Amino acid sequence: MKANLPINQNERNVLRDIELEIMLCNERIENHRLSIEKAKKMCGLYGPAGIGGIDYSRESSPSVHISFDEALGMIKRDEARIQKLIEEKKELRRRKKNITRIYASLTGYEAQIFYNRVILKMTQVATAEKMSMSVRHEQRIESDMKEKGLM
Repeated sequence: MKANLPINQNERNVLRDIELEIMLCNERIENHRLSIEKAKKMCGLYGPAGIGGIDYSRESSPSVHISFDEALGMIKRDEARIQKLIEEKKELRRRKKNITRIYASLTGYEAQIFYNRVILKMTQVATAEKMSMSVRHEQRIESDMKEKGLM
């Protein structure tokens, strides 16, 4: 067992969970971008080419649903949320890369224990049973891995 992750499509694992979280971040980012566009339309702001002048003293008219100030506030909040989601995506990608890199560097029992405990999120008992070893032996190997900073 080495380098290539033996991913079974039916089993839940941390790498697939990370990919799903990244997809959710992408969807949320797109939703916030759509919200920004909607706010621009609702206040009559259609981008630099569409601005002829803005009357800040005028209240919202029936055709304009929100004021310019409200739109700016909404846009600012959405942009802050987009930045937060982008940082979250970067962290998720770093985490996935780190897990994959560590797994690729392991061999033998260490690789099997890492795969079962970290990637599949199995318990020590289930891991030991799957590997046909005692729980105590699995714990010793895992403890050594923790000391090396692999888990």
